[in-house]
Amino acid sequence: MDEPITLSVAQLRALDAFAASELGLPSCVLMENAGANAARELLSTLRAQVFAGVRRPGPWRIAVMCGRGGNGGDGYVLARHVRNAGHEVTLLSAAPRAALSGDTALFRTTCERMGLATADRDDEHAVEAFLAQLSSADAIVDALLGAGAVGAPRAPLEHWLQRANAVLGPLKVALDLPSGIEADSGARYGEAFRAELTLSFAARKLAFDHVALAPWLGRVRVLDIGVAARPA
Repeated sequence: MDEPITLSVAQLRALDAFAASELGLPSCVLMENAGANAARELLSTLRAQVFAGVRRPGPWRIAVMCGRGGNGGDGYVLARHVRNAGHEVTLLSAAPRAALSGDTALFRTTCERMGLATADRDDEHAVEAFLAQLSSADAIVDALLGAGAVGAPRAPLEHWLQRANAVLGPLKVALDLPSGIEADSGARYGEAFRAELTLSFAARKLAFDHVALAPWLGRVRVLDIGVAARPA
């Protein structure tokens, strides 16, 4: 089996454009594939931990932190599939649904219609309730900032990452790459999410070649999104 290739952010965007213009695959299909495959990998990892005796049998409680962009949309897709598999899901959003657009708004609306409550950043009581319950979660999923993010996470995301990092026990999973790490440069900012498992979509990121980032990346798995990744 071929090793996953490494692509820059520009190459990943070109891949998305190719999928749409040449293959006729809309972006929501790629997002659905990414989130669904991430959900399967998350649940498979939890099952392996049960077999190893380090995790209680399910159903499990999964806490998902979603950003306002495409990474957040991946998180909403994952949440739907995890809930459909019979597990409890709690959601935290960096923006209210009215401030979301495109595929991310679509998949958040789907979660709401399923009855999945989401704590929005402006609802201080709901946000604090979500954060206070992180210690009882079986897994925390970071879907806040994707490969296109540059610079340090802004408030309140920095605080959310700090709270998530401080919790011991839950499996910590980053979608695409941990928030607080730049995909191309490998720059890491103070409260970058410390993942035990990074589920990278379509290809490895350039940042993954930085050995010093290993404690934040954990084990890296590259997941299919429905279009083959090839160097530009």
